[in-house]
Formats: sequence, structure tokens, C-alpha cells
Amino acid sequence: MSLIKQLWIGICLILILALGGSFFISTFAARHYLEQQLQLKNIDNATSLALSITQMDKDPVSLELLVAAQFDSGHYQSIRLLDPKGEPMVERNFQGNTVQSIPQWFDQLLAIEVTPGTAQIQDGWQQFATIEVQSHSRYAKEELWNSSKQLLQWLLLAAIVFGGIGTLILKMITRPLGHVVNQAESIGQRRFVMSQEPRTREFRRLVRAMNKLSSSVKNMLDKETEKLEKLRQESQQDELTKLPNREHFLNLLDSTLTREDSEQNAAIYLFRIMDLISLNQQLGRERVDALIVNIAQTLQQKTQESSQYAGRLNGTDFAFVSFQQGALANASRVFAQELYACVTPFETQEMPIGLAIGATDIHQESRGQLLSRLDGLLAGAEQKGNRAVVLHNVNRPAGPQRNLNDWRLSLTQALATPGVELGRFAVRSVSGTIIHWERPVRLTLDGQSQTAGYFVAWARRLDLLKEIDWQVARKAIQEITDHKEATAINVSETALLDPTFRANLFELAKQNSLASPMLYIEFPESCAVRQMPLLKELSRDLREFGCKIGLEHVGLEFTHIKELEGIGLDYLKIDNAIIREVDLNTTNHAFIKSLCNIGHSLGMVMIAEGVMNDSETQALAALDIDGVTGPGVQ
Repeated sequence: MSLIKQLWIGICLILILALGGSFFISTFAARHYLEQQLQLKNIDNATSLALSITQMDKDPVSLELLVAAQFDSGHYQSIRLLDPKGEPMVERNFQGNTVQSIPQWFDQLLAIEVTPGTAQIQDGWQQFATIEVQSHSRYAKEELWNSSKQLLQWLLLAAIVFGGIGTLILKMITRPLGHVVNQAESIGQRRFVMSQEPRTREFRRLVRAMNKLSSSVKNMLDKETEKLEKLRQESQQDELTKLPNREHFLNLLDSTLTREDSEQNAAIYLFRIMDLISLNQQLGRERVDALIVNIAQTLQQKTQESSQYAGRLNGTDFAFVSFQQGALANASRVFAQELYACVTPFETQEMPIGLAIGATDIHQESRGQLLSRLDGLLAGAEQKGNRAVVLHNVNRPAGPQRNLNDWRLSLTQALATPGVELGRFAVRSVSGTIIHWERPVRLTLDGQSQTAGYFVAWARRLDLLKEIDWQVARKAIQEITDHKEATAINVSETALLDPTFRANLFELAKQNSLASPMLYIEFPESCAVRQMPLLKELSRDLREFGCKIGLEHVGLEFTHIKELEGIGLDYLKIDNAIIREVDLNTTNHAFIKSLCNIGHSLGMVMIAEGVMNDSETQALAALDIDGVTGPGVQ
């Protein structure tokens, strides 16, 4: 129970005790007052009646008539005329029923006890008789009942009014406490906000302490992020060009070759700056370094356009992986012209700069086969000289789709009948328990079930990715409802940008509140870099229904994510390019461990992608990884 509720209940109890005590005290005081008034009335009436009898003839008929007249003219319980021996001479008693308008419990609880009034009647110098008068209490009881009801009504009205005023005052007093509660909840959701210090001294100290805590944690995370970026540069970047070094580029290439969601229209370019020793002698080392940096900047600009990447393999060799639409010959011609534009400002008539370029499509093959073919192409380009480009087109199986219209027809038919299907891969903790099941999309194309890499590029061009993602979400909810299994799905950046998709996903989670806590929704790391506001908004909305939000393929741009703590993520999946052969190569160990430290500081589960065997799982467990997935995880 919240502190506000406890204080409010305390106020109510105090009001009940105070007003209830006032009610009972007032009621019993009123009863005592009525008893006193009735007693005084009895005494006055008895005295008056005794005086009248004393002055009149005392024959029995006159006495009977006088007592009867007095009894009928007032509200009496009884009037008795007693002789000196105490025997009744004349007696009148009330014979009616009790008052029905008064509840029995009230009559029993607050019974009015009236003392009779007595007076002596003289006959000369001798006592003639004693008159005893007792008034009826029914009207006093009715008055007490009515006054008690009115008092209770006024007290209840006062309680409501005072309770409302007290609630407003309490809210004003505890408003800073509400800010502290929100701040504490924000820290629990990995968001570090600062609150304005209130005027109340005790709350001011509390808010100041919370602000200090929030600032300290945020500063700690900032320092860890800086440390992580330094480790990334040391382990993954070439010092001069800031491009991925040879080892990291080869890991990225392995990831492209093994990930099922990698686009199949990929090509790789390998080019070499020829005769680098002569260039250093003629142009000077500083100018040659400037040339190399200029080439690297051009490659970096191209990699920012999509999921393309480049790397420096050694002093003279560079590689670039491109996801293109169209023929390799046209794409390589454009790429070569961009490279020539980079080197032209640095060459002279005496010292031209030669480039040799080899390019080939990427097919389903091993890294060794691909690089061997690429080395042969580069050697052929060097032999030709004069900035030659040597290509190799892979003979892919021909499909029915020849153009954009063919792809539109194939994709729309696949979405309609039989619709999307979901793959199934285990995501396990390092101890072996299931965290959730990855359910990547499948579409029936060319007569067989195809992975996302087969069609995703064309679906993006045709603006069908959001429709595919929507059907995947609906299918996942149905699977959760049927099998009660934690299920993870991928949502593209294209779908995230679509307001209709976001609204539909929110309604889907709202309408399936029992299944939503088992739905894991993953976004590419690039979404957190480029679409932070939308990702934060959608994450906040979906977490309301228990959905788990995570990022996949994390690590390549992780240090560029601003306000990571504000997204409210539940887990991160580290890209397999970072954990590749982690059991054999320790280069990325410090980076992985630092990445896990940041994730755990934010309360996130850290999962490694692309794990190949148990040896890698054990090495990752030692680096504080929580879960694994990949070909080696069953």
C-alpha cells in the first residue's frame, strides 16, 4: 500500500474517532439533559398538584377528578396519590404502546430513566397524603432520536468536507513525495531524471538524495559507456582510418554469411592501393595517410546509408560489403568512380595513384571460399593495371521474379495464402533453461518456405515490411495463446516509423492482456540510434501490458545510442560478429564484459547471438553473458 493511501486512511480514522467521539458525547449529554428536564418537570408538577389538593376539599370524588384532569392534560407515565401508609388512594397509569418510530436498539442503548417527582399534601397540621408524578419519556426519546440523526448527518457532512480539504492539503504536502516516487520508479525503469527540490525540509533532503543517486548512476553509466567505446576502438577499429580492422571485418563478414536474415543481394569489393612504398617516398607519409583517411571517410559515408560495412584489412587493402539493387557491373562502376574521386586530388603527373578492384556477389558459401575467389579477382585486376575492375557474378538459381511487379505479386500472394509462418529457435540461459523462443518470419515463395534474407530487400522497396511485421505479431500472439510459450519476434525500423502499425500493435497487446507478458519484441540496434523518440514511446506503451522490449544485433553502434537508460529495455542480444570464436580469441573479451556490466546496471538480460558450440557458451558465461542463441543452441 502506498504512503499516500496510508496517510489518507490515517486521516479518516482520526476523523472517525474525533467525530464519532463528539457524536456519542453529544448524544449522551443530550440524554442526561432530557432526564434532568423531565425530573424537574415531575417535581414542579407534583408540587403544584399537592398545593392544589391541600387547598381543596379532600373528598374521594374531587381527588379522583383532579388527578384524572391533571393526567389527561399532560404527558405522564403515572400519577399516584398515596396515603401516609403508602397505599394508593388514586392512581392513573399510561396504558398505550411504546413508540414505534424509535428503533429498538436505540431505545435499549439510550434508555431515559426519569426520577418521579413527589410532594406532601397537608390537611391542616397533619399529612394527608403524598403525590407522586412521573412524566412519560416517549417524546423525550423521539426528540433524542431526531436530534441524534441530525447531529450524525451534520457530522458526516463535516467529515466529507474536512476529508476533502484534508486530502487536498495532503496532496499539496506530499506532492514532492510523489515526484520522488516517480523518480524512484524511473530509476527502476532505467531512466534517470532529476526532480526540483521542494520547500519542505524533510522532503528536500530526500529529493536531494534521490537526485544525487540518479546523477551518480547516470555518471557511472556514462563513464562505462566511454570505457566501452575506448575498448571498441582498441579491439575493433583501425587506428588511422577508424574503419573496422581485419579481424572485426572478417567477423562481420561471417555474420553476413551465416545470418538467415541477411539480404541475398549482397556484394563484396576488395581494392588495393598499388605501390604504396613508392607513394610514401614520392608524396610523403603524411600525404599518403591523408589519402587513406579520405578513402576511409568515403567508405564511412556509404556505410551510414544502410547496413553496409567496410574495413581496412592491411596497409593497402580495403574491403566493402554492399547491399545493392541491380546488376553488379553497374554498382561496381559507380563504386570505382567514387574511389577515383577520392584519390585524384592526391596524385600528380609524376606519381599517379593506381587502384585495383575485385568484386563479386556473395552467395551461400564459406568465408574461405569467398575470400579465395576475391583474392583471385584482385590479382587479376593488378595484372591489368590502369585502375582495372575485375568482376565475378555468382550464378544464383533463377526465380520467377524478374522485376518489381513480379516481386509485388509474389509477396502479396504469399501474405494472403497461406500467410506468414514462424521459424523456431531456442534462446537459453547459460544454465540451459529456456528464456524465450525466437520466431523469425517465413514466407512461401518459389514453392518453398523462404527466410527473411530472401525477400526483405524487395519487401522494403515495395513498402510491405510493415504488413509482414503486423502479420508476424498477430501470428505470435496466436501461438502464445495456443502454446503458452515466451515468443520473440523482430520488428523492422520501417514498421516502427508507421503510426498505423504502432497503434495496431498497442491494441493487439491491450486486447490480449494474458498473452502480452510472454511477447518479446525486438528492434534492430539502428532503431535506438536513429528513432529514439518513437522507440521510447512504443516501449513505454507496450510495457504497460507486460511486453518485453529488446534490441538485437547490438554492439556495432551501441556507444552511439543516446539516453539508453530512457528506453526501458528488458534485454539486449549481442551481435555474433562480436562473440565470434570468443572461446579461441580474447580480443573482444574486455569489450563484451564491459557491455554486460552496462546492461546489467540497467537491469537488462544480456544474450549472445550466433553461438556455435558449448565451448563458446562457457566462455561467454565467464564474461557475464546471461543467455545464448545460435546454431549451437538446441
